[in-house]
Amino acid sequence: MEKFQIPKGYEPQEVEAELYAEWVDKGLFRANVDDPAPSFAMVIPPPNVTGTLHMGHALNTTLQDILWRHYKMKGRNVLWVPGTDHAGIATQNVVERMLAQEGLRRQDLGREKFVEKVWEWRAKYGGLIINQLKRLGASCDWGRERFTMDEGLSRAVKEVFVRLYQEGLIYRGDYIINWCSRCHTALSDLEVEHEGQEGGLYHIRYSLVEGEGGVIVATTRPETMLGDTGVAVHPEDPRYQGLAGQMVHLPLTGRTIPIIADPYVDQHFGTGALKITPAHDLNDFEIGRRHNLPRIKVMDEEGRMNEQAGAYRGLDRLAARQKVLEDLKGLNLLEKVEKYQHNVGHCYRCKTMVEPTLSKQWFVRVGPLAQRALEAVQNGETQIFPSNWEKTYFEWMTNIRDWCISRQIWWGHQIPAWFCSSCGEVTVALEDPAACSSCGSNDLVQETDVLDTWFSSALWPFSTLGWPEQTRELQVYYPTSVLVTGFDILFFWVARMMMMGLHFLGKVPFTHVYIHALVRDAEGQKMSKSKGNVIDPLIVMDRYGTDAFRFTLAALAVQGRDIKLSEERIEGYRHFVNKIWNAARFCGPHLEELGPENLPPGGPNPADEVNRWMISRVGRVIRAV
Repeated sequence: MEKFQIPKGYEPQEVEAELYAEWVDKGLFRANVDDPAPSFAMVIPPPNVTGTLHMGHALNTTLQDILWRHYKMKGRNVLWVPGTDHAGIATQNVVERMLAQEGLRRQDLGREKFVEKVWEWRAKYGGLIINQLKRLGASCDWGRERFTMDEGLSRAVKEVFVRLYQEGLIYRGDYIINWCSRCHTALSDLEVEHEGQEGGLYHIRYSLVEGEGGVIVATTRPETMLGDTGVAVHPEDPRYQGLAGQMVHLPLTGRTIPIIADPYVDQHFGTGALKITPAHDLNDFEIGRRHNLPRIKVMDEEGRMNEQAGAYRGLDRLAARQKVLEDLKGLNLLEKVEKYQHNVGHCYRCKTMVEPTLSKQWFVRVGPLAQRALEAVQNGETQIFPSNWEKTYFEWMTNIRDWCISRQIWWGHQIPAWFCSSCGEVTVALEDPAACSSCGSNDLVQETDVLDTWFSSALWPFSTLGWPEQTRELQVYYPTSVLVTGFDILFFWVARMMMMGLHFLGKVPFTHVYIHALVRDAEGQKMSKSKGNVIDPLIVMDRYGTDAFRFTLAALAVQGRDIKLSEERIEGYRHFVNKIWNAARFCGPHLEELGPENLPPGGPNPADEVNRWMISRVGRVIRAV
């Protein structure tokens, strides 16, 4: 037997790197699709290709790795699929900032050259987050790594889009969308972050065209009044009886607009009279549609007032607000200003204030899809842990709006739709069409918009296994066993995967969803750069070792309770790991005496009390594991 040797000092960086490389070289993480053992499969929540490892990734990966090792030791056929997300807006912003340092804009390059630049950036930097996951010790099958814009996944995206369109579940239409004037794209409701902000509630008088008096409306966005096409009052509000159908002067514009009666109006908010701007507010859009009111856009894509704004054309929206208020005051039409606390939407990427605006976009009609996904959790096909998150899931799914899936950027899956210049009809196809499906003309122009990043991510559990081909991997590993994720993407991602998996494969994409906690600082505060309380996983792994860091996260990860993390805790578990190391050093030399030739026939003597105790404890562990 070889002489047992173990270094005196425990140096985790050397030990961990050497062991992990050995495990990878031996193919210990590879799944075998022909293994007859029961399968256990997971897909990693794909981190953004622009990302670097943070505490959320570290906790999520640690929990998944524990599951991988547990089921691997139980003899299961275990697959853990890794990969990254192309992160449309985020990645485009990174490359645009890089170009800006060279004095260039993406428009200077044109779409094709710009997309080539993004692919170059991805080739150079896109593997950073994957290498960091390996540094964390993730037991993924790295030979199966996927990217949401690789060839196979791109084919799956097209297949889904075309099928949903043919089924009438994807449509294009006018609607109020959340517009970011910085990123120049539409945002889904979930991509808008709302922040409390103190502003003003402005009371403005609209005079009757005939007779004395008028109505006073209250608004937080006076600049949008330039696009008003009506004033709504509640039909049962005694203050406005007899006014419905009359006309009022719209201040500053020279136009007249009607007073309408609609039960949506809250009699107790403001003055009970609501200015209706169908092109710049979702609720106003719906009211306007019911009463056939015109839609007048008064802002452009840059957030500036357009030609419909008359004398205010060219002004930034906030500058226009101040100018409108000054002019109203000069005309004695600004009756009152109240301080008002309200939630203002901002772009989740660049933090620019979002502007609701009328636009022609592509949507998924999610109602039919959501119903099946709702029932799947209600009847237990998929279980969510902790179970209190099921209530949140149910609330979202029962109050769901159609999903705006088009984005006005260049990096992403370009929508497979072509507009005919001859007849104006749309052709949707898997491959570039030679002619219009309606009139046969070959004068076609492809849609320039790309799909929302979450559209391709919604297909992740089955597209990574080879769908739309009916692969052996799909037969063995779908549905996957468990999804480990954070609560913040329960609807962004989890619900949409449920909808797509059930619709296209007839099965839930995973049988269990584990929602893990947040990692906070030692005081329970959310980590943020502005607070200076961020703990960098890469730094603590270099300082204390990956095992100590992972052990700390695992020890503190109690279901349903956030983790309060400090470097002192990690250091404490570093000492614990060191004790295990020293115990191994102590035991090691004695193992030399326990070669097979020195063991008694039949194994340890069960009559010995110590042996019985050890055998019983081994039995307990086997039963528990």
